[in-house]
Amino acid sequence: MLGRVAHMKRVNIFWFFIGAVALGVAFGVQSPSMAFVVYAFVLLVVIANVSSRLWLAGLDCERTVQPTTLWQGEEAEVIVEVHNRRGWPIPWIYVEDTTPPGFPTVGERCRLAVLMPGRSLTLNYRIRCPKRGYHKIGPLLMESGDLFGLQKRFRTGKRQDYVSVLPTVAYIETFTISARRPQGPVRISHRAYEDPTRISGLREYVPGDPLNRIHWKASARAQQLYVKTNEPSNVLGATLLLDLFHVFYLDEAGEERMELAITTAASLAYLLQLSGEQVGLLTNARDAAEVARYELETQETFSRQDAEDELLNEVASVRISPLEVPTRRSPVQARTILENLARVLPTDSLDAASLIMASYERLPRDAALIPIVPKVTPELVLALATMKESGFAVTVFLIKNSKDHMNSAAALASHHINLIHIEHERDLHEISPQYIGR
Repeated sequence: MLGRVAHMKRVNIFWFFIGAVALGVAFGVQSPSMAFVVYAFVLLVVIANVSSRLWLAGLDCERTVQPTTLWQGEEAEVIVEVHNRRGWPIPWIYVEDTTPPGFPTVGERCRLAVLMPGRSLTLNYRIRCPKRGYHKIGPLLMESGDLFGLQKRFRTGKRQDYVSVLPTVAYIETFTISARRPQGPVRISHRAYEDPTRISGLREYVPGDPLNRIHWKASARAQQLYVKTNEPSNVLGATLLLDLFHVFYLDEAGEERMELAITTAASLAYLLQLSGEQVGLLTNARDAAEVARYELETQETFSRQDAEDELLNEVASVRISPLEVPTRRSPVQARTILENLARVLPTDSLDAASLIMASYERLPRDAALIPIVPKVTPELVLALATMKESGFAVTVFLIKNSKDHMNSAAALASHHINLIHIEHERDLHEISPQYIGR
């Protein structure tokens, strides 16, 4: 863009040089008519340059978007106001608000107008959002120029806004709202946690046992100390681990596989919340909101193509730490997870196995671990086997990978880990919740 601006400046200098040469010739041949024409031409170029620059310099724009979080297929209302805060009129101005490709709009998204001093013009339109993601609306693209058509200028607005489009939720039809735990109770294989409300028996006191474990009545009858033993606690809820390592999403079906993985995570989050259980999210994905730019430095160009190229510039994410929604029980937990899933993008940092080992100490042991992955690698099998031996209940969801399904199931089965293959969204309606989290 800077090269084209420099080129336009060189063109202006060239025309002034030509005018100076022509004026010298006019004086040399003593031609008043020629001198008058040259003066008029130079004056015209000066007026065109100054007027086109000044008319765009005094404009401010504001945008409101409601709502900013919506489901796929819903519409948001966008209102853009352009104010002329300078003391001179703008004979013509064309404004157009930038929207994501493939997002249909209804209403006035662009407009040609005359803008008087202190007045404003308004764009009002509705945009339908058919695709999950964190989508940019704006900035405004403004075009004006001189009255003679010699020079046009383009300027971008200083602000852009974003709408967060939530992923699809496929409700699991086998879910039973009346059941206390629709997924079925899962007993921890290692007694890492015990439920103090579930007494299983008594044993003799051992030095170091806490006093609140002593069964005083039984100790009094037997004339020696006995302590209560408890049954292991049931696993309640799950931590969803979503793998968006970009290597597994590079083929033709990569985008479809990624959206299916996100839909699976969203559906399980709602299933767990509706059953009254805790749920959380851990993913190696990038967060689109981290690199979103809301306030911009306005850019002024001589070319519409340069202005549109400037609108596409985005900052690359440097995130290497996992994106996490802590596992807890809350009536808004699934909504929080969905809002995060709306913004996730593929990553090139941690793979699923590295993510598990990096987050091992933070994962709650009283919740099942549910990895949602496009591929089961040997490293992932080893990491999940370690989690299983540590007392975690583990169920793997393999996303759209029929080629490796049987081998992956066999590799995980040797460690007593269940695998569920999701090839299409309809498969989510057919899974048996009692197998989730075993």
